[in-house]
Amino acid sequence: MKKCLLLSAGLLFAAGQGFAADMDMKQIMQQMKLEFKGAAEAQSVEEMQEPITQLSLLVVQAKQTPYPPERAGIYQEGFNKLAVALNKATNELASGEFDAAKLTLKEVDDLRIEYHEKKKPSIFKRLFG
Repeated sequence: MKKCLLLSAGLLFAAGQGFAADMDMKQIMQQMKLEFKGAAEAQSVEEMQEPITQLSLLVVQAKQTPYPPERAGIYQEGFNKLAVALNKATNELASGEFDAAKLTLKEVDDLRIEYHEKKKPSIFKRLFG
């Protein structure tokens, strides 16, 4: 009976940890969306720098979040590509290249679309490959 109780408690704890990780990830993604929007709406180098910096910090945080083993590779690949694009944008902003940073922000948005699709493929992709 004690073994059953301990096993049940362990399963509930593990499920709670998974739920907590999902909630953390959801919050991180929502914050990333807000920071991206701030960067996209920026009208100057100075206005864009803070949201890009915050996005970079959120990517680091997201990379440290535990993921299901079957999805961890996809998440890490996406976050690595995102970090590279954000570093590129940061360098462009440091050089005063606002228009180039705007184009790089488009790359960031394209990565978002690509990896959200990989995370949750459409029914047609699942059925027909």
